[in-house]
Amino acid sequence: MSVAIIGAGAAGLRAAQHLEELGISYTVLEGSNRIGGRIYPFSYQNGFLQYGAEYVNGVDNEIYKIAKKNGLLSETEIDEDGYETVVNGKEVNDKLYEIWDKFESSTNEKLERDGANKKLSYQNVSQRIDFYFDAFIKAQKFTQSEKTIMENMNVLFKNQFQLEWSSPANDVCFLTMRIDIIYQIFQLCLKNFDIWDSGMDVDVEATLNQNGFKSILDELASKVPQNKIKLSSKVVNIDYSGIQPSTYNFQFVLSGSKVKVLLSNDQSFLFDSVIVTSSLGYLKQNKNTMFTPALPAQKSAAIDRFGFGSNMKVFLEYAQPWWPRRMSTVQISGRVGKVGTAPSLEDDLMVFQPSLWAKNVLVAWVAGNGPKEISKLSDSQLIAVLNNHLTTQLKDVYSVTKIQRIYRHNWISDEFSLGSYSYISNKTCQSNTDDIKLMRDPVLINRRPVICFAGEHTDSEMYQTVVGAARSGLQEADRIAKYYSSI
Repeated sequence: MSVAIIGAGAAGLRAAQHLEELGISYTVLEGSNRIGGRIYPFSYQNGFLQYGAEYVNGVDNEIYKIAKKNGLLSETEIDEDGYETVVNGKEVNDKLYEIWDKFESSTNEKLERDGANKKLSYQNVSQRIDFYFDAFIKAQKFTQSEKTIMENMNVLFKNQFQLEWSSPANDVCFLTMRIDIIYQIFQLCLKNFDIWDSGMDVDVEATLNQNGFKSILDELASKVPQNKIKLSSKVVNIDYSGIQPSTYNFQFVLSGSKVKVLLSNDQSFLFDSVIVTSSLGYLKQNKNTMFTPALPAQKSAAIDRFGFGSNMKVFLEYAQPWWPRRMSTVQISGRVGKVGTAPSLEDDLMVFQPSLWAKNVLVAWVAGNGPKEISKLSDSQLIAVLNNHLTTQLKDVYSVTKIQRIYRHNWISDEFSLGSYSYISNKTCQSNTDDIKLMRDPVLINRRPVICFAGEHTDSEMYQTVVGAARSGLQEADRIAKYYSSI
């Protein structure tokens, strides 16, 4: 028998590794010209910066064990005390920050509880935060100036969820008549807080050193012979119409009941089973033409409903760092020097972090509508926007210098990703369906797993992560192996 693995990301490589160990024939078909998928390290100075995956979640999993074994865990962690918050060009004073910090901590705990509450779990995270924020504001005796600062802090708070969960804004409106506050409702459902589970009481994101995911990717790929990975092999159709339940038996498998996989260059190959590890973004756009016959209606609907985000990183290179050594993050909110009421890219440029090892690099973490707007700009245009934004917003706090160069990968326009990673959307919550299971369920014909599905969006507990992607690839390869060993 033979198996096609569509995609050479973490899921595809882990599936290939397992089939290799079992001696099962397989071919990995990767549409792009590189392996890794949304793991995308690029060489910089004496290490690698990461366009994609950055952290490892949890400790009881293969990916963390690879990082631990190979000495990839960073000795330096992000300093929570090194956060600087700037609102309307002024640093938030300690007194107000302490008041806000208590509200934020309390609200995070409430959101966790709400996520486990069946009566509330289907609700929108953004709206729930505002529910608690409104009560908080009413209970305080803030001046108008202090209230404005707190409203901006709330914008930053919600942006943290957009960044962490990769949930884009789907509606933008004004919270007040002032131009300095923009209110975003995003599509993240409270249920995420209950479903997502790294296996630890408190989730830990392991920070990696300058070798990080490059070494993890190398290890995953090292157990898969290069001649079994075909790069620049874009799959345009998976035709399983020739497999008929009424005529299926083991002898028919051996005599030609195959799945036909067609590439964009018109080459075609025959396989007994296929593991599809395409990103959820790719499936959303291509599922209607990618499968013959069409996928089952329930699976197709789940793919449509489930969320797929669009956050990204932009690496800003400077001649020398202008930020103080103690600073680990600077958050910016407000509209210093900006007139007009229309939303703009600058409204989504809120979070900047110095690289833990490349000392002259500042990383802009962008969520909301930012990735879409950034993808429209050339490097020189984006540098101009970033220079103006940072110098204008931080001129009374830091002596900001000019950016020399930027590095970025536009995941939202990457034809094989079309976004970053998945999340449980409001549509999924409202449908009251187990969409992760529906997306993971294989296409079976007489119990034969004809088409299996893997990828981070199919892991029921650690979707969004490399851990979940690798685990799903192993699971589907094992599903196929167990089936054929039983007949």
